[in-house]
Amino acid sequence: MTSKYQLLDDFYLKLSNKYDSAIKGEHILFNGDSAINEIEKIAITDENDNQSNTTATTTTTTTTTTIDVQLTLLKSLMHRPEIGTKPKIESSQNLNPFLKPEPELTIVDNYNDDEFKIVFNKFPVVPRHFMLITKEFKSQNTPLSPSELMATYKILQALKNQNQNQNQNQNLDQNTENWFAFYNCGPESGASQPHKHIQFMTLPSREQFKPYAETLFQNKEDDEQQQEPQKIEPKQNKDLPFAHFFIPIVADDVVDEEELPNLFSSILQKTLTELRETEQTHISYNFIMTLNYMLMIPRSKGKYGGDENKDEDKDKDKLGINSCGFQGLILCKNQELFDLVKSVGPLQILKDVGLPNSSHKTTTEYDY
Repeated sequence: MTSKYQLLDDFYLKLSNKYDSAIKGEHILFNGDSAINEIEKIAITDENDNQSNTTATTTTTTTTTTIDVQLTLLKSLMHRPEIGTKPKIESSQNLNPFLKPEPELTIVDNYNDDEFKIVFNKFPVVPRHFMLITKEFKSQNTPLSPSELMATYKILQALKNQNQNQNQNQNLDQNTENWFAFYNCGPESGASQPHKHIQFMTLPSREQFKPYAETLFQNKEDDEQQQEPQKIEPKQNKDLPFAHFFIPIVADDVVDEEELPNLFSSILQKTLTELRETEQTHISYNFIMTLNYMLMIPRSKGKYGGDENKDEDKDKDKLGINSCGFQGLILCKNQELFDLVKSVGPLQILKDVGLPNSSHKTTTEYDY
């Protein structure tokens, strides 16, 4: 494991202190104080046919699993960039806030041999929401590189370990915060900036919320931790309505710059095939990463509802969905959208902006 990815031992403390200072100086405009959060428990039914070994009969067993989705109503989004609005590449050099981020928002100025900066999101909905950005302009429409994947993993690892150590030193509850990273890739992914950036946020408390990937794939993940990494294949749960590709990350001692890209490539290949076979005219997907798994979702469009050919300025009352939505966190900027999600159903909305579940299909393997 190369030392260039190591963060200082006080990274988590610096992150917290700098965030407090930026809030106090109004360099960060926090949007979450007026948020109304509502967690829905959605039942997923799984039916399996079981063939008897002694008789010619088949019985069907039904199991029900509950997954969590948090709906957030937030009317005071200030000037936060619109989720689902396509970034304007041509204006990136003039309007790019990542080329010279404010010093008050910069947590780490040089990371991984000067390849990255680590900076705060200026308009967060969740405290300490920050980003890993490339120092030089790279397009948000490109896949993550081995160094970007490894840097993401090491940041998640530092957040967990340093938070755990801090809690231990202060005799606090040993339950660490539940951080995840996400990347919105492509014009219909929900990205709001064209400059390449990977985002980091905390999930709601473990007592209240568990991501569906952990709920639906937990048993498979436990089984596959015993396998050799190269033999683990991406999985798709047939009971979710939208296409998604999950793969577990094995134990820390084998996570390196070769293993992470292999896992990423395996779910990217499935995603590209899905986009190709459904004749999409763009390459867009959402990518979610924790210390335990990767999840990728191919996208058909960036917003729910409305005329795709309509002028965006006249299309503001549509629901933008990015990676957070596919992590079970759906943000609504007005009561009408909040009511819409409850009426239509979160999973139906995710299916509409994604692609239909394809676990029943035999797909062609392409080389990319």
